[in-house]
Amino acid sequence: MVTANKGDIVYVKRRGYRHFGIYAGDDHVIHYYKERHPLLCDGIVTETSLSEFMSDSDTLYVLNGMGPHARHNVFDWIIKRLWNGEVTPFSPGETVDRARSKIGEHGYNLFLNNCEHFSFWCKTGVAKSTQIDEILSYLQLIIPAPPAGAEKSGPSAVQQT
Repeated sequence: MVTANKGDIVYVKRRGYRHFGIYAGDDHVIHYYKERHPLLCDGIVTETSLSEFMSDSDTLYVLNGMGPHARHNVFDWIIKRLWNGEVTPFSPGETVDRARSKIGEHGYNLFLNNCEHFSFWCKTGVAKSTQIDEILSYLQLIIPAPPAGAEKSGPSAVQQT
């Protein structure tokens, strides 16, 4: 079993997505909280109990935690994969301070500022969402790119003589 430590990025699996937050210690998580449908309404950054964060989920995942048989920290591997090791994570205390500095803030945006963006920003200073990156890569497969050299189409200018 993996246990969360102060400053860890934690998440739970929900139907169709993963919900992220920062573990603040004492069974509290700082995250985007949404009262209504998570994909359609604005959220607010708040600190809630771990049980409220987990909602109906039965498993808490710790992104930068070490399991009992792990040889390496998963988050270190993610930093190397996403940023070639050029990003240095903030300390646990700094991570929680960064998260708390956003409490009360609105501005949730599924594509530009979601709970995963928030959590990665708190930990690394870079707003990143692998879930959105995956969606965009799938869209690139099904939506063809415009032909090379294609110009923007629009109304033609007609000259009067």
